[in-house]
Amino acid sequence: MKTIWRNTIITWLAGLTACVVIGLIIGQLLGVLLLYVLGSLYWQLYQLYQFHYWLRHSGRAAPPEASGIWGEVFDAVYRLHKKQRKSKRRMRQALTRIESSTTALKEGVIMADNQGNLEWWNNSAAHFLGLMRPVDRGQVITNIVRSPEFFRYFSQKRFGEPLIIKSPAKDGVYLEIQTTLYDKNDHLIFVRDVTRLHLLEQMRKDFVANASHELKTPLTVIKGYLETLDMFKDSLPKSMQKGIVNMSEQSERMEQLIEDLLLLSRLESDDKREENQWHRVSDFVQSVTNATEAILNDKHTLIVNIPEEARLYGSYKELYSVFSNLIVNAIKYSPDGGDITIKWESSEFNGVFSVKDSGLGIDPRYIPRLTERFFRVDKGRGSKTGGTGLGLAIVKHVLLHHDAKLQIRSEPGQGSTFSCHFPASRTRTDNIPAITSHSETPSNIQEINTQPLPASPYQGEEQCTVQTCFFTYQRDG
Repeated sequence: MKTIWRNTIITWLAGLTACVVIGLIIGQLLGVLLLYVLGSLYWQLYQLYQFHYWLRHSGRAAPPEASGIWGEVFDAVYRLHKKQRKSKRRMRQALTRIESSTTALKEGVIMADNQGNLEWWNNSAAHFLGLMRPVDRGQVITNIVRSPEFFRYFSQKRFGEPLIIKSPAKDGVYLEIQTTLYDKNDHLIFVRDVTRLHLLEQMRKDFVANASHELKTPLTVIKGYLETLDMFKDSLPKSMQKGIVNMSEQSERMEQLIEDLLLLSRLESDDKREENQWHRVSDFVQSVTNATEAILNDKHTLIVNIPEEARLYGSYKELYSVFSNLIVNAIKYSPDGGDITIKWESSEFNGVFSVKDSGLGIDPRYIPRLTERFFRVDKGRGSKTGGTGLGLAIVKHVLLHHDAKLQIRSEPGQGSTFSCHFPASRTRTDNIPAITSHSETPSNIQEINTQPLPASPYQGEEQCTVQTCFFTYQRDG
């Protein structure tokens, strides 16, 4: 490059020197210099014209013949054009391979912009959702997939967990939808046919529900006979008396397990759900604390911080099962002298019901599995803590019905905090009387003894303000 410029400058200076000599000889120095400058300018303009004409005609032909710096410019631009054409060809081939591979996928793939407008989809997505080209291109996906569950999932950006819906185009087909955000919050949506898995899951649910229902009748008969034997156990040998007591305890645990399985089946199938109404949160907590007096340890301290005006919209029995499971678990897993704090916090965005204990805590690796059926951290499943292992599974399904989510924070040796986050549409903080259609405690409550309770051995010390009531329960004496 330096050589070309040096030669060009030397050539130009040599021509200028020759013009000066010729001008001095003929006595027309300025005229000769003017002709030389005009000639140089004409040559540069001509080369620029050739360059522009070549570019306007795609630049694919060989560049114009030129010497000096202009020849180097033509050759450099021509090489760049060839390199760019090769790069475009490789990118076009790669894009074609990607489109061919995604078209061959059995799973549907959809690309939408940050507003949800459809940009591209493969044949499987068109088959599952009934998309048509080019009619649906540019349409908002929520206008194509008309499902309330999908609308909430997409508009509220609940992309942490996949969504299962019925196919809007194929009867009897169930689809799993998973969305990933990329670039400028554009959407990459994967659609998968999970009809077989859904049917297997439905078969499992039906089996559990039917088996639980069929076991309930013979278990009732067995329990009735055990109660009859218990009435005359004093006339039986001591070895048989102990056996009757053990059988009675195990039959009660089996009955509780069946009740929980039936409740979980009803929650999963949305069968015979109670009508949603506004309820006072303090009414739930007061009912649960009254029912748990029989299992409170002598040295436990139960602290309740619930605003009197806090309201929650939902099913009374289902919400009661959530609060009772969390509170009873906190009591059973807290050591002697432990504090249990029950609190409600609300804001313009949500309402949070939390139960904090001072127990042993939970290893973080177990937290994602706590809401699985029959999962328990204590593998021994001893009778000390009791329970069926279905409590948190019930809590999870109830919260799903109420558009809420469960958050668990725990560290070994630091206790645990279970928080239920309800959306603002289901919470209210005012002095409007709430409508409560159930004043009695439901009978199918997880891990609560439903036998008649003795007179309360607790004395309540009440410290009330206008907005919040604090109750501290301690054993008398």
